[in-house]
Amino acid sequence: MPDNRNQDLMPYNLFYCDGTILAQNIDGHVIELGQANVHDGLIGYQIDGSDLHGENYSAPEELLEDLGEQLDFLFLDGQFTSLPDVSERWLDRLEDAPVQLISLHELDSGTEDEDPVSISDEDPGVRNE
Repeated sequence: MPDNRNQDLMPYNLFYCDGTILAQNIDGHVIELGQANVHDGLIGYQIDGSDLHGENYSAPEELLEDLGEQLDFLFLDGQFTSLPDVSERWLDRLEDAPVQLISLHELDSGTEDEDPVSISDEDPGVRNE
C-alpha cells in the first residue's frame, strides 16, 4: 500500500528579519510570530501567544531550525487565521533574510505524546439525548 503521509504536509517558511520571527504560508501570506533579541552575541526569541521561546543561539539559522522543530500545524494555522497578513511590509526584506523551510502534518496537533482524556458515563458534559 502506498505511503500517503506526505500528502498531508503543509510547507511554511520561517524567517529571521530585523529582530522579528516571521512565517510565510503556501499562499504567500506573511505573519509576525514573535520577536528576537541579541544579548552578548547570542540570539533569543519569544513567540507571541505561546510559551515557545529559546535562547543562546549563535546564528539565526540555528534559531529557525530549532523553532521549526517545536511548531505544530494547529498552532501555526491558528496564527495565520488570527494574525494580519503583513506581506507588503516585509516581502522586500525577506529575500536576503535567513530562512528555514518546514513541513508540518495537517492532522498533527503536537499532542501525540499526551494521554487522551477518557469520558465516562458520569461525565456531566453536554450530550445528545
